[in-house]
Amino acid sequence: MPDVYTWIALAVAATAFVLGIQVLGITGGLVLIVVVLGSLAAVATLAGNRARRRLARREPRFQRTDEVFHDPSSGTVTRVHVDPNTGERRYWEDR
Repeated sequence: MPDVYTWIALAVAATAFVLGIQVLGITGGLVLIVVVLGSLAAVATLAGNRARRRLARREPRFQRTDEVFHDPSSGTVTRVHVDPNTGERRYWEDR
């Protein structure tokens, strides 16, 4: 679920699009579509980066397990951590 800043950015983009079509006409609207799509792509990238940072952050509720494997995509040794209350698993580089 997107956070509040993502929703605000989407609302601003939609408003700018509607107002831009009214003020600029069809040609300006096409330019505006490109700008809005670029803005949405930037927002999506930022939201994805924020989610990856959140998942990479080690939290004390996760406990180490004995599961260790070699991650072929990154070439690192990865250890599995599990939240005993929910069963959620996280995969972090073994240090």
